[in-house]
Amino acid sequence: MASRIPGELLESIGKCLNTRTDVSRFRAVCKSLRSSIPRFEKKLQFPIKVLIRNTNGSNTTFTLTESIVFHLAPPRDDPHKRGWLVKVEEGKYGETRMLHPLSQFVVGRLPHSFPKVFNLLEFRVFEYARVYSIHDDGWWDRNNKVALSMNLGFPVVMIIADGVLYPGELDVSVNNCIEVSQLDHDQHYDYEDVIFHEGKFYAVCQDGQAVVVDSCLNVKVVAPPILACSGGDHKKSLVESSGELLLVDRYPSTMGEDSYLDKWLDIELKFKVFKLNTAENQWIEVDERDALSDRILLVGDDSCFSVSARDFPGCKGNSIYFSNFFYMKNNMEGEFGGMFSEMGVFRLDFGSHLPLTYYPSCDNIFYPPPTWTWLSSKEKKRKKKIWRRISLHVEN
Repeated sequence: MASRIPGELLESIGKCLNTRTDVSRFRAVCKSLRSSIPRFEKKLQFPIKVLIRNTNGSNTTFTLTESIVFHLAPPRDDPHKRGWLVKVEEGKYGETRMLHPLSQFVVGRLPHSFPKVFNLLEFRVFEYARVYSIHDDGWWDRNNKVALSMNLGFPVVMIIADGVLYPGELDVSVNNCIEVSQLDHDQHYDYEDVIFHEGKFYAVCQDGQAVVVDSCLNVKVVAPPILACSGGDHKKSLVESSGELLLVDRYPSTMGEDSYLDKWLDIELKFKVFKLNTAENQWIEVDERDALSDRILLVGDDSCFSVSARDFPGCKGNSIYFSNFFYMKNNMEGEFGGMFSEMGVFRLDFGSHLPLTYYPSCDNIFYPPPTWTWLSSKEKKRKKKIWRRISLHVEN
């Protein structure tokens, strides 16, 4: 059947396959399709060295990394089973490791029942997000942000370091290094997040003021500050949802002297969501009762993205899944499930949040792994070797 498909059509299809998973699944169909397009080749080989040239003449070196958030969808014969989100980082030599889904912390120990190998050709797998982060001597600062444009006409990396916006061309032909420098005539020093949206970079300041950076690296203010959301305890995040650019403002409702010493449940967090109105150049607060409809926002320390509640039966839309950066460090060395006590779910319609661990497993899209990913008893006997780290095996 595939052999009857015109070659020019196969070539057109191949140009639309932008991920390794898509290319591998396409090539695995039959010999004809396998020979129609080459193996997937990454445009950039991570990790990459980044050199920040500061205005005072000093230089700072970071390492740029890439991780991918996968959605492992349940088998088609039982659509009521829940899906699963996993975040994986591939190293310089092809080795992989699992990361916390909303941060850059590495999952050190996995439960013995946890799937040790995934053949992505055996599951319905979709890439939900590509996450980029910069590290200083292996240390990750959650206040630094990264966005990339892979467009051939606008290949640029945009980095926020210490509140300053640094653009740089994605050219690693020299010493596998990217050089970035501060934007000309940009006097903002309190940027909190940056995103690539509809062919342009958008960045937001601590007070909510937003700017857009075009392909000529011209900076233009597209939204003024949000006076009610400009305190020092507010944290801003940008996320794209259903084609719209949203601003998520996270803040504590009360902050006493000992709040940082209390358990995170004692810190009552609040969220507000705004939508960018490009016609009026301002942020418009969305109605809390139906702000996101069936969408779920995942607001992490290193990235933000959205998913549809329809892809995860049992999960509620109009919700925000978030990590608690106050106490994230306490559970990083523990068992895999322990870190999820530092995550919460905020319901916009109720205006309150609960720990992720309070939700039944059918509502938890991160942990534990769905039963359909487990090995059968027969397969367990055949696989006697217990792998110490997770790996993804992709048939090319």
